[in-house]
Amino acid sequence: MRACKLTILALGLALGFGDGAHADDYWVPPIGGTCVPDSATIRAGVYETAGFGVRFSGASIGKIRLLCPLNLTSDVGPFSGMRMSFIDADGMEAGGRIRAHLRRAAVGTNIWIAIGTCDSNTSDTTAAHVIFCPFDHYQSNNSEWYWWDVEIERTTPSVNVEFLGVEVRYQAAELRPSGRPRNPSGRQRR
Repeated sequence: MRACKLTILALGLALGFGDGAHADDYWVPPIGGTCVPDSATIRAGVYETAGFGVRFSGASIGKIRLLCPLNLTSDVGPFSGMRMSFIDADGMEAGGRIRAHLRRAAVGTNIWIAIGTCDSNTSDTTAAHVIFCPFDHYQSNNSEWYWWDVEIERTTPSVNVEFLGVEVRYQAAELRPSGRPRNPSGRQRR
């Protein structure tokens, strides 16, 4: 029960612009998402929630691994990047680090393929902030599952390293209502 109370993290996914987004790109939240720790993280007991974030408890060191589903109800367009919100109090130093890997797998298989990664050690900011991580465009497909595999690592007990949330960016030019084909002529259909 402790694991359920302390480990379910609702992602702060909201519409927004900025952080390197272009006029033809925008953020689309999934219906909902939660992060849950893997079995090794639960057994180690080194994590705690802080507000809506997940961090190391006390002077614990090691690794926390969270799995966060990206729930899509249809093909919505190509992914073009992601934003990650976090605190990494030592910036680019080795005392703490958070990486969010966006992954995919065909429905009915257990073989994942990487789409892109965000890494807190690419930023020297030490307070809570957001970074944008572009990657090669990937067309979403309703016959695949998508999720983030989040790794929170700490080797220095005094470093605050906290995962706050992650979201994906889509290419706006490719977005279309679910079940409606693209209209190459540009004229409105009736």
